[in-house]
Amino acid sequence: MNHRIYKKSFLTKKINLLPFLILWITFSCQEAETEEEVTGTPVAQVGESYLYHEEITELLPPNYSQEDSTNIVKRYVDNWIERKLLLKEAESKSGIDQKELQERLEDYKYQLLVHAYKQNYVNEYLDTLVTEPQISTYYEENKANFELKQPIVRAYFVKVKLNTPKSQLDDLRKWMRSDLEPSSDETEKLKSYSYGFAASYFLQDDKWLPISELVANTPFDRNLLLQKNKFVESEDKEYYYFLKINEFKIQDQISPLEYVKNQIISVLLNKRKVELQKELETKVMDRAKENQDYKIF
Repeated sequence: MNHRIYKKSFLTKKINLLPFLILWITFSCQEAETEEEVTGTPVAQVGESYLYHEEITELLPPNYSQEDSTNIVKRYVDNWIERKLLLKEAESKSGIDQKELQERLEDYKYQLLVHAYKQNYVNEYLDTLVTEPQISTYYEENKANFELKQPIVRAYFVKVKLNTPKSQLDDLRKWMRSDLEPSSDETEKLKSYSYGFAASYFLQDDKWLPISELVANTPFDRNLLLQKNKFVESEDKEYYYFLKINEFKIQDQISPLEYVKNQIISVLLNKRKVELQKELETKVMDRAKENQDYKIF
């Protein structure tokens, strides 16, 4: 589905805001004393701050009824007045001196603008291609960081309804007990059946996943399953469950490369991002030094 966002100017809107404005404007809509002070028609005022009619109309979505649009404007004006009043109150009674407040504002401005600037720089220059040799090298050099926190397996899993015909259950047992090579007939039959009739299944033999995730909400005891080429089945009040363990690794063993590949890619990209940010900082300092944009006294 395509979603389109429309934005119309005040001149193209057909909504009459006059009933609302009459109720909510607490002062007469007068021209500003000078054009520098006020531009447009004021709707609300708190102290020296003004909210203008033109600002509000930009918020209104197209094709809204007058009642809905009036409610939107009412909420916006309420919120604007409340924010201005709270800010005015806080400025006079917060107990924060102006110097401290200014320091905080400068710090916030720095974090906001510099973060955005660095992010734009990273987005422009980041090399997002991570090659297989780079992944393998990082894995070999940092294996100690990839100890497993829980057992993982490569396995086939199929779950079917309890009322599945006996002949189909016998076929599932036969297929699951076979060698199940990726291109074997038994594997293709198992996949074809599961895609059409299984309540759920996992048939990605090249993918590792935690045994706890694979057997969640099943009658299987995960502590009894960790044996290569082990086939087990079980049932509850609604389903039959079939599981074939092709390979496993236990807690504290080193994770297979395939299991941590995405994690390594993320680490390598983050390292590149940090390096680009440092590169930018160095460029800024070097350019400023060359142009004598700063002095140290």
